[in-house]
Amino acid sequence: MMIKQTRIRCTKTLLRNVKPGETFVLGVEINEEVMRKLTAIANDLEIKTGVQIFPDPELGIMSERNAIGEHIPQKNLPKEIAYRAHEWELRDWGGYLHRGISYVPYQRYRRKFIAPKEFRIEIVETSRNEQLAIVNQEMVNTPDNQKTIIFGANLMLEIFGAVDTYIVNKSTGIILSQNVTSVDWEIFPQGQRIWDLVKNRVQSKVSASEQRLIHKRLEFIEKFRPTNVFQGIGGYSGYLVFEFIERNLYVFDSVMYGNATYIFKGEWREVSKLTKKEVIDNQLAVERIIHNDAWCKKIIKYLH
Repeated sequence: MMIKQTRIRCTKTLLRNVKPGETFVLGVEINEEVMRKLTAIANDLEIKTGVQIFPDPELGIMSERNAIGEHIPQKNLPKEIAYRAHEWELRDWGGYLHRGISYVPYQRYRRKFIAPKEFRIEIVETSRNEQLAIVNQEMVNTPDNQKTIIFGANLMLEIFGAVDTYIVNKSTGIILSQNVTSVDWEIFPQGQRIWDLVKNRVQSKVSASEQRLIHKRLEFIEKFRPTNVFQGIGGYSGYLVFEFIERNLYVFDSVMYGNATYIFKGEWREVSKLTKKEVIDNQLAVERIIHNDAWCKKIIKYLH
């Protein structure tokens, strides 16, 4: 049943026309307003059947949880020690100014990580030649699936302000495309300083101390002259990949999310087609290097 609101907390109204055990998809029919919103988030992709769009995490809280995941404080457990970057200045007795960044310990609630769904918006068509924008996962109306259904519905509501259910069977004629088109990465122009291209996005997301650390990491990697640098778009916004073809090596880092750099070897083009969850779950990284005081020493053995 069509719903137009900001979010839902249960599926009673949404699934009014879906029988228990039925398979369906969440979506909206593409009209002029939906097309306008699709165009705004499509990263220059042509809106046509088979195209998939990974929603940018900056679209809202549901898009952020879909792309990055969520950390839930566990207030019933003892606190843990974590570290945050802190920039400092000190003038010595001779009047010389010294600057640096230290990792300062603090206590926080332990966090439970909820992995991202990594849903995409896919353009499909029915046997009646109607185009739909749907969440790219078939769902089944069972009690175990209610949380996933609510998540997908709220993602659609955040992006389009509406969501409907479409039964997947021969009578409805929804055709799920076998030839999916998706662009999640774009190459940086040669000769451009990476920090100059990403700093505006970073400044609104992280502290001044973290910005200096990110700037230093990027400059350090750039010194080793990567063959190409890719930036993530859509759901991969905030992620960078430094490709070193001669070493058969690429470095996967984030300028906004996460706390580690991943080192990979092999064919970047193939790995770039996977979701972040698939990359991590399949342990495809040679090493995961935490962003701390030892970062330079650990990464230099791959880049030197």
